Amino acid sequence: MNYSIGSKIKQLREQQNISQKDLAYELEVSQGYLSKIESGEIEKMDFLFMQKIAEFFKVEPQYFLEKGTIVNDVETSNHSAVGYISTLTINNNFSEDLLKKLIDNQSQISKLMEMQNNLIENLLKK
Repeated sequence: MNYSIGSKIKQLREQQNISQKDLAYELEVSQGYLSKIESGEIEKMDFLFMQKIAEFFKVEPQYFLEKGTIVNDVETSNHSAVGYISTLTINNNFSEDLLKKLIDNQSQISKLMEMQNNLIENLLKK
């Protein structure tokens, strides 16, 4: 079983019956770029892009760092991945402390993005 980030993105996309073209549109990237990610040609992505993917599929960003797969118990409405992750094993390339810091940073970024969105909404209302 392939546990790469690209294969997990592809798995989530296919479980929710979303075309590669539609997902690329939602993520604001080209279909070619997404195809390269899913095929493993592109393995490194910036954290903000990973955050965008995680938010779209409603999974935590650390899902992409874990060695495991989503069970096929997926709710397809509103793009949410509902289920549980089996064989949870933290990738040995990351220390537990580093992973905790990454999760904390992700939480802070999410809060900042929410604040930014609220500010933009308020500015647009004026």
